[in-house]
Amino acid sequence: MVSIKFFASLSKIVSVCGLSSVVLFLLFTGQVQAHCQNQSIISVDCGKTPSSVFDSAGYLWTVFVQNKHVYTGYSTDLGKTYKSLVKVNPVPEKIYTNGENRPKIALGKNNEIYLSWTQKTKARFTGNIRFSRSLNNGVSFELPRTINDDDLPIGHRFDALSVSQSGHVYLAWLDKRVSFRSKKQRQAYRGISVFYAVSSDQGKTFSKNKKVADHSCQCCRLAIAPYQKQSVVLMWRHIFNKNTRDHAIALLHPQKSTTLTRATVDDWRIDACPHHGPDMYFNQQGKYHLTWFSNGSIHKGIYYGLFDVKQATTHHVFSVDADPGASHPQVIQFNNITYLVWKKFENNATHLKLRVSKDSGKHWSLPISIAISSGVSDHPLLIINETSKPYVSWHTKKQGYQLIPIHVKN
Repeated sequence: MVSIKFFASLSKIVSVCGLSSVVLFLLFTGQVQAHCQNQSIISVDCGKTPSSVFDSAGYLWTVFVQNKHVYTGYSTDLGKTYKSLVKVNPVPEKIYTNGENRPKIALGKNNEIYLSWTQKTKARFTGNIRFSRSLNNGVSFELPRTINDDDLPIGHRFDALSVSQSGHVYLAWLDKRVSFRSKKQRQAYRGISVFYAVSSDQGKTFSKNKKVADHSCQCCRLAIAPYQKQSVVLMWRHIFNKNTRDHAIALLHPQKSTTLTRATVDDWRIDACPHHGPDMYFNQQGKYHLTWFSNGSIHKGIYYGLFDVKQATTHHVFSVDADPGASHPQVIQFNNITYLVWKKFENNATHLKLRVSKDSGKHWSLPISIAISSGVSDHPLLIINETSKPYVSWHTKKQGYQLIPIHVKN
């Protein structure tokens, strides 16, 4: 792979509430676009919707899409160069590549590498949930498999991938099979459904598809996180009452899922899908950091909350950014500090904004910009290198792939 170098002007240093940040005004040199005009060059800079994760050794594994193929490889220099990029699907296929519906990567406890993505099929808004794995440290991947088992030419999209502490591999997605059959029987059905499948043998086989809930929103990303040893927590935008599109949470177990719990009360009544899914992260004390976007009568903008699974309630609800230009938040916790990032369009550019909390969401720093770019950009993703610090993974058309470290003063 050709390594692309970028120039950054360190314009100012901001210190707010103990948060020290360098604001990067990323300068486009023309190198990326010229480099990417040659489609024979496979590069994370030229690909679409990269998603990344650090392994236990600090290597950065990234999956992305280019020329109708899924590629993955690892970097030992924080994404500047990649070693041994592997083409996962030997037969080209149309793949969903937008911020809400992108390829996913997860690592197993014995260095297994799991990938999922949504394959576009012929009709509009239809697709299949695809899966592949590597058991030899990413040297090669098995032929992709379709996980949805209904054989219907309908929508199976917005996959979410997670591995439990016990090594169970979970795949959840939005599924149209119940809606499709209801309409054939001339029965009304709000939205679509949430389904999942689970593997107990490192992704070799998956269970039959299991329904989590009816009446989910149609096209928002799902949030998924491990729960206890064998299970995961799933969060999605749900349709409550007639058309109130707030969020629900359910626990997914190897054999079945729990009844859904309402996680947010925003009263967003809209007869359309907002294309704004939530995010979630385990806080190490048995609770889950939540962040989401709403335009409801109660809450507008980006919000944060701390969800207690045992009490099935959300506490510390906080308005992160009420501006209508704020979108697509992400949240993680590292060394007892909670980090929340989001995109915001202001002053004719896209800013990556950051707030931090040192007390599990009770109090938050003021927002600051950690990166700025003009032109088309992907959603930001928060990832953790357990050996050092958290990073924001961000891809823009002009600058290509960026890995932005986050520093917090002690």
